[in-house]
Amino acid sequence: MRYFIYLSYFGKAYSGWQIQQNALSVQQVVQEVLSSLLSTEVFILGSSRTDKGVHAKQQVAHFDVMQPIDLANLKYRLNRVLPADMGITAICPVVDGAHARFDASYRIYEYTIISHKDPFDRHTAFWLGHLPPLELLNQAAALFRIQADFEFFSKSSNQAKTFVCTIQESYWLQLGDKIVFRIQADRFLRGMVRAIVSAILKVGSGKMCLDTLKKLIVKKPTERPGLTLVPPHGLTLVAVGYPEALFLKKNES
Repeated sequence: MRYFIYLSYFGKAYSGWQIQQNALSVQQVVQEVLSSLLSTEVFILGSSRTDKGVHAKQQVAHFDVMQPIDLANLKYRLNRVLPADMGITAICPVVDGAHARFDASYRIYEYTIISHKDPFDRHTAFWLGHLPPLELLNQAAALFRIQADFEFFSKSSNQAKTFVCTIQESYWLQLGDKIVFRIQADRFLRGMVRAIVSAILKVGSGKMCLDTLKKLIVKKPTERPGLTLVPPHGLTLVAVGYPEALFLKKNES
């Protein structure tokens, strides 16, 4: 039977979500603990491959097991064994073939920037020192609410078969001395959110005009002059959404 497992994690200690040969990943830790508790080899596949240092308030993965599971008990035992920087929030039975990555209808990320150096935010927000005008940032962010080929805004090593993404929301919020960029799309490419934030900040600082940014989005340039990524620790995967039809009711599981 297939299950979706919902988890959160503080990404500082991990080299991203995906299992790697010579570095510790979130997927590896959860997979090993889950396999140990269920006394069988379990493979999990996540909805988003967050990069090294990126956090998640809600990551989703799926796994298959043959034997019946006491879901409440498994959740409790997982949280007892997993390190303090990870937590399981839910485990849900889903229909056969439900896929945590390919069946996701949307993903939401947030990127947080602070205007003054705060030791309590040093691992969760990017200290910029000076906050650009929010109105200008939102004018730039609005240009991304489009279905387009976003290869220019992805890491060059991206192995995606297609670079077309549909961005449904893209805007900035002012929260006291912080500004938060919130973006929702059907899918994201590697490094895409951090590249978008970097480009918007260039507009906010006067290093790029809105017309130039619009051309970068629409015309898909083959070269990446000055493309940079903001630091990963300011980025958080906030939510992943799925069609209700994927989830089994309790009396169906």
